[in-house]
Amino acid sequence: MRIIQILNSPNWSGASNYCISVTKELMNLGHEVLLLTEPGKPLYRAQQLGIPCDDTIRLNHRNPLLYVHAIKRMKAIFKSFKPDIISSHINEGAWMAGMIAKKVVPEAVVARIRTDIDPPKGHFINRYVHHVWTDHIVVGSMLHKKLCQQILDYAPEKVSVVYGGVDTDLFNPSRATDSEFRKEISAEKHELLIGLLARLDPVKGHEYAIGAIAALKELPVKFRLVAAGYENERTFAWLKQLAAENGVADRLVCLGLRKDLPDVLAALDIGLITSVGSEANSRAALEFMASGKPVVGTSVGVIPEIVHHEEQGFIVEPRNATATAAALEKLITSPLLRQRLGQSARQSVEANFSLPRFGRVMESVYQKLLPGRNRS
Repeated sequence: MRIIQILNSPNWSGASNYCISVTKELMNLGHEVLLLTEPGKPLYRAQQLGIPCDDTIRLNHRNPLLYVHAIKRMKAIFKSFKPDIISSHINEGAWMAGMIAKKVVPEAVVARIRTDIDPPKGHFINRYVHHVWTDHIVVGSMLHKKLCQQILDYAPEKVSVVYGGVDTDLFNPSRATDSEFRKEISAEKHELLIGLLARLDPVKGHEYAIGAIAALKELPVKFRLVAAGYENERTFAWLKQLAAENGVADRLVCLGLRKDLPDVLAALDIGLITSVGSEANSRAALEFMASGKPVVGTSVGVIPEIVHHEEQGFIVEPRNATATAAALEKLITSPLLRQRLGQSARQSVEANFSLPRFGRVMESVYQKLLPGRNRS
């Protein structure tokens, strides 16, 4: 197949990771791909992976002249590449690609990929774009599929769920052997490390993680919370102050961004996700699980679809530090439970969320769309 992927974003996000990962896997399967994107982190990452790119189209703006240029450039690319499949990952790229495809390459399938957390807009224009200029929608969760059916009035067979993938070689329990990270933070042999991998943003619910740790501080087991991520609307200074106010300053390790993240995750004992929203793809859940760690996660986004309650971890209500603490306590106090759920997490990722499987599932969706498709 000849496939064009469109990612009009300069920022690295869950949607960017999804797009770049699936594009590379489709290349590995022998398909000819072209990524239309803009200067920024996704372009840099794609170039590192050897993905053919075109960065001449600009859509993140409100300049009419640039839109005219983008339309002309997209027309030229579509005519020369002659794609079988066109998939846009961000809104601006979706309507323009669909509109142009129907005029320039009407034989191509337009498969909109929605892996952001925001539900689709239900207004007339968006419904028109999805019903007239779009042949199919691919989403990253059953939750989003239901939203597309309800809001866009899409038939179930016109929405496919393709979960994101994770590099099971890079994120691997075997990296835990002789961990340099545990030495770096002076972790004792039997000390438990609970990882919280998230940007410092209100939607990630760090305060509930601190509340849960505070509720467990009297347990006769030594443990610490390891917070990794980057500062966004909140800061590490804020997080440290919150920990101090709750009497658990000595139970918190703040890391910031790490280039050795796979080694850090392998050195942990438990993965924790306290988000109150977001998690359309939940890379954190997949990376914890690939590293063989049981996960305590909130029932938001795709998390309950990835982490099955009492199989790979525990699902708790968002904004509930008490429930989070209760789930953590089960894992902290039972090495056998941690081991069993962690092994199950790794096995689940290998079977369902590896990068090769990610590519094969997307390939299967595309192949089914090509013959005898219905454009109504």
